[in-house]
Amino acid sequence: MNKLTTIIPFLNEGEEIARTVASIRETAGNEVDILLVNDNTQDHIDYRKVANKYNCHYHYNSQRQGVARSRDIGVELCKTDYFILFDGHMRFYHNNWWNEVVNALQNDDRAVYCLRSYPLNEEFILVEESGSYGACLNVLDTNFDNVLGPKWINEDIFPDEKIVQIPCVLGACYGVSKRYWNKIKGLNGLITYGSDEALLSLKTWMEGGRCLLFKEIQTGHIYRKKHPYKVATTDILYNKLLIAELLLPVSYKTQVFQALNSVYPDGMNACMKLLQENRQLIAEQKKYLASIFTQDIDSFIDFNNKMQKQLSL
Repeated sequence: MNKLTTIIPFLNEGEEIARTVASIRETAGNEVDILLVNDNTQDHIDYRKVANKYNCHYHYNSQRQGVARSRDIGVELCKTDYFILFDGHMRFYHNNWWNEVVNALQNDDRAVYCLRSYPLNEEFILVEESGSYGACLNVLDTNFDNVLGPKWINEDIFPDEKIVQIPCVLGACYGVSKRYWNKIKGLNGLITYGSDEALLSLKTWMEGGRCLLFKEIQTGHIYRKKHPYKVATTDILYNKLLIAELLLPVSYKTQVFQALNSVYPDGMNACMKLLQENRQLIAEQKKYLASIFTQDIDSFIDFNNKMQKQLSL
């Protein structure tokens, strides 16, 4: 029995799903399970046929759930102790990547492990000079995109270390223990699209775990200029407000709400109404998270600021 499942939620990916899955099989063979979670795709490609060709498990959402919920569904269906989340438009280059992820998770399953992400150009060739080293996370900001938004780390701050701690995972390649994901309740509560990395990274830190980067494992990622599906700004706004409601003390939460309202006032009413409708579920989740958290947000902000200071030196 395999120890690792690769979970790939997708929507309207076209031929990229077959290419991504083929790349996994070329580098990991049948040593990993592959689970495709089709989030109600409408592009008329036979993804079940792709799944059968590459010996993948396949799940179809009868209604669109969004990337966060689709990831959670994938974890629920996962039969292995460990899994890694990928996007449906990626490439892989190291034959032993899966084994290194499993070994790391067996050594410390109270962590989220991120692989290095490199953009692919229009010919699907790795742009090696553009590889990232994870991300920092702006908790407070006056810019809509920056509030609770990750920012790439593009410098190797710790050149002598192979695995380094980072504030925030980014790049759509995250290895986690199923036990730990369930403990921190995964991406519960997020809607449609946006803020997965911020929620996952902050929960991990505040529980007492770590976000760690494999510096020597490259993944190629097609960073698209446009999504092949509709992304509503109000959904992104709601997810930021939810994170603030769940994880931040009142003083910080107020600053986040004010900042978002100042740059996107038109969407606030609808999002605040939805928060109110979900208030009981949010209250229950806040109570649970408070019972497992061992670190506060200030300790995260201190660590994040130290990392950003290193980048500015």
